[in-house]
This record gives sequence, structure tokens and C-alpha cells, in this order.
Amino acid sequence: MDNWETITEWQSFSNVEKQKRGENVTAENLEKWVISICGLNCAKCDIYQAGHGNEKLRDEVIGWFRKERNEAVKPEQVRCEGCRGSLEFHWSSDCKMMLCAKKRGLQYCFQCEDFPCTNVNEFSSDGISHHKRTIENSEKMKEIGVEVWIKEQKRKGQCVFCP
Repeated sequence: MDNWETITEWQSFSNVEKQKRGENVTAENLEKWVISICGLNCAKCDIYQAGHGNEKLRDEVIGWFRKERNEAVKPEQVRCEGCRGSLEFHWSSDCKMMLCAKKRGLQYCFQCEDFPCTNVNEFSSDGISHHKRTIENSEKMKEIGVEVWIKEQKRKGQCVFCP
């Protein structure tokens, strides 16, 4: 599972379904923060959660693949360790930002002298609502530090994947 479009297509579908059920995705209800190279919280991604014990989400992902893609996905395939994990267990192993940062030895895009680069700009303007926050998130993390930024998000109850 290394197609970035697949994960973003699932995430968009999933977010719409959550909104229909009246679920609120806010920082205050997050137990874990795993900030990605681009500035999103991997721990809030459905694929990440499904691979870390959320069987309901795992089953929804498997069902979505069966229905929307006519693909059989095994439960053990629904696993992602985020940007810093093994590419063997990564649903976006083709992510340009992740590959670039790893090549340059960086933990975050904002550490690069070229930030925001073409890859980040394209990602933040690809039409996926939560992607447009990557530059804003990253600029703030660069300014105040990642841990302070997380505390600030928790204090605000900031919606992690909302526009």
C-alpha cells in the first residue's frame, strides 16, 4: 500500500462519515501526538489508528477497499508507523516530503532552508482540507518548537484535521 492518493481518498471519505455521525476530531480528545515530517499528526490518521489497535477503524478501512476499490486487504496490511517508521509499514512510502527530508537528514520540512518548497506547496494546495494547514503548522512549530506547539494545540482544543 504505497499510493498516497489511496490514503488521502480514504481519509477524505472517513472524515465525511465522521461528520455525518456528529463526531468531533479535536486535539483535546487525542491521546497521542506523532507529528509527521510535514506537520500533520500521524496519530490522528485512521490508518495509523487502525494499525495501532482500533479494530473498528481497521474493519472500516478493509470494507472501504472492498467496496470502493474491489480490493481484498488483510487486517495485518492495515498498518502504518508514520513518517519515521519503516517504509515496509507505511501507507505513503512514496511521499515526496518524507523521502526528501530523510535524504537531507531532517526531522521536519521546516528545518530545510528551502521551506516551503514546491513539494510542500503542492501538498498544501492539493484540495484535501487538512493538508492546507501543513505550512501554517510547520511555520509555527519552527517559531516556538514542536512540543510547545503541541501544548498550544491541546490548550486550544484545536481541530487537527479540519480546515
